Amino acid sequence: MKNIKNLFASTRLKHEFANRRNKLYRTAYSWCHNTSLADDLVQETILKAMKKADSLRNQATLDTWLYRILLNNWHDYLRVQGRNVELYDVGDESQAEHADNYQQSQIVGRVRSSVERLPMSLREVVTLADFAGFSYAEIAENVDIPIGTVMSRLYRARQKLKGQLLDLSGRESCQSS
Repeated sequence: MKNIKNLFASTRLKHEFANRRNKLYRTAYSWCHNTSLADDLVQETILKAMKKADSLRNQATLDTWLYRILLNNWHDYLRVQGRNVELYDVGDESQAEHADNYQQSQIVGRVRSSVERLPMSLREVVTLADFAGFSYAEIAENVDIPIGTVMSRLYRARQKLKGQLLDLSGRESCQSS
């Protein structure tokens, strides 16, 4: 009977991981801007999560737990590289579906480019808050920093993004005149 319960729990957990895969991928991609690397990071995250599923004490913290594993995998990758990773702007695969929506793709491109130029400490916080939808407390737990630091980094990141995006739109309006 215990084996059957474990099988059902394992299947349910795999289903939960699959439901979160796209969100994990988008976050990983926002950090590394490389489709293959983002996919590898997510696969490694899910693999580690499946191996350590018994250490998850509270199912309600599954998202925070998965993103912490993803963040650790990203930091491990950066450590192995021994330097900052060159970031290449690889087109989003889903972007081809929206090719006829030129204005939307231009906005997405500007935002992606602006996020890419942020320092990693700010990029991690803003992507966890604005792309993954985590609360300040969840981000603080994931990144292992005080909640006040999360708030200040998020504020600085948003200010930098705002400045970069306003600067970009100002340059484009001058060029089109």
